[in-house]
Amino acid sequence: MGVTADMSKAEDVSSAIGEVVKRFGTIHVLVNNAGGVQAFASFNDLTDDDWLAVLNLNLMSAVRSTRAVLPYMQQQKWGRIINISSESGTQPDAFMPHYSASKAAVNNLTKSLSKAYGTDGILVNTVSPAFIMTPLVAEMIATVARGRGVTPQEAQAQFLANNRPHIELRRPGRTEEVAAAVVFFASERASFITGTNIRVDGGSVASL
Repeated sequence: MGVTADMSKAEDVSSAIGEVVKRFGTIHVLVNNAGGVQAFASFNDLTDDDWLAVLNLNLMSAVRSTRAVLPYMQQQKWGRIINISSESGTQPDAFMPHYSASKAAVNNLTKSLSKAYGTDGILVNTVSPAFIMTPLVAEMIATVARGRGVTPQEAQAQFLANNRPHIELRRPGRTEEVAAAVVFFASERASFITGTNIRVDGGSVASL
């Protein structure tokens, strides 16, 4: 069942959740996967509006949807909330600091919510992907390749070498590898795990 909503608007989020509950009766699992960045820029080139926009998209979308589903999860004493963050929330780059800060905030929100709602049977965890070959990333690589007059494979290798040299597996991740971590957190197999961040990053983040 597909429901369209603008995640930057609280009324849209509430309406979407209402449609789901009307169809299925309750909410068991929430995956906060709305996110991205509009301004690919360094600190000096970012405006206040750039910062507020990325925080609204990456952080506040998760706040709004979580707020909307909590009453149903609390009533049934069972719920799974999985926030999609990024390796940049733990190991930020020099560029796009507003994006990294927003993802660090998502990580912090996860820990706070896990402490607040654990006794209600609600588990809250984070999945942090690294360089994942999504359709959007594939399009970006293809655009870079055309601009440089190289193959997409060469452009990908250059990106990894210049921007993600610590991915020990020397390749982008696959979307299904991220999905597997999400499904695990949503399952009963993760019944004693909350407030945790699984990094699906091929070893990119240096810290434990």
